[in-house]
Amino acid sequence: MNLKRTIIAASFATTLTTSMSGIAQTTTYQMLIPFPANHPLNDAADLFIDLVDERFDGRYQINLIGEEAIPGFEQFDPVSSGVFPLALASGAYHTGSTGVGLAADAIDANPQQRRDTGIWDAYQDYYLTHNVRMLSLPSASPGYHFMLADPIGEDGGFDGRIIRGTLTYHGPIRAFGGSPTVMPVSEIYTAAERGVINGAGHGIFGNYPLGFHEVLPYLVRPGFGVTSLMVLFNEDYWQEIPEEDQAIFMEIGRELEDASLAYYTQLIEEETQRMEEVGATITHFGPEQQERLDQVFADELWEEAIDISGEPAEKIRTMARDAGMTP
Repeated sequence: MNLKRTIIAASFATTLTTSMSGIAQTTTYQMLIPFPANHPLNDAADLFIDLVDERFDGRYQINLIGEEAIPGFEQFDPVSSGVFPLALASGAYHTGSTGVGLAADAIDANPQQRRDTGIWDAYQDYYLTHNVRMLSLPSASPGYHFMLADPIGEDGGFDGRIIRGTLTYHGPIRAFGGSPTVMPVSEIYTAAERGVINGAGHGIFGNYPLGFHEVLPYLVRPGFGVTSLMVLFNEDYWQEIPEEDQAIFMEIGRELEDASLAYYTQLIEEETQRMEEVGATITHFGPEQQERLDQVFADELWEEAIDISGEPAEKIRTMARDAGMTP
């Protein structure tokens, strides 16, 4: 049994099975995935499909369509407009349409608390204004880290270093004395090898297959933030699904949140151990930087989210702060 199915089995001690008489009709949906082939964040879509297969016994089939068909940063509008019915989405990838999703990375990855506090429903209500229904908010925690060519020094941070990072990483890079530079993931290895950059911010998993530990062998801890994904369903397609099946899809969405969190937690542990076995070394931020890390990371994301989306993002930030789920 592979890791994904192991996590599902552990999350599904009890599964409701419905028997059907007659010939079952199969409905097939295409689901967009935003990340490069074999990227572990796409595994959340595989987890979702496994759950759909198990709960619906083949009545719904989902085929994955990758970024080679539609680039990840351009996938939100095709789902909103109904060109595609389903997508695994990243809030950071659709900031051209809304910044609310970006801010989810600054909210604690506690699936039940996200729902009990009303934060999950606030996201659902907001995305419905874009004609998409959020089935699930799967996540990985921590979501991000830095990798360096040299260990953290006496300054405790990045003084004098050039660090690759998208907007997600700019808060900590600047606050800790570094200079951010933006470049695609595909250029990180060569830039580090040539000394163009002294480090890189990246997801806390998915680094080993890219060989980043060979040129940036110091893994900075602690990690920070949350990688929040979304399973989005076009609302027009959704309304064609029988109500009893809609209810099951929503149950699957909740189950996916637990399954993905467990899956990625295990993946982080396994990949970190693998990189240490081939020579990577853990290095730590200084005490002052560790104390400020979550705050400076969250502040940057909320500022950007509010700048893009205004009042809806402010409302969710207030809810998250009142619940103690964001700095």
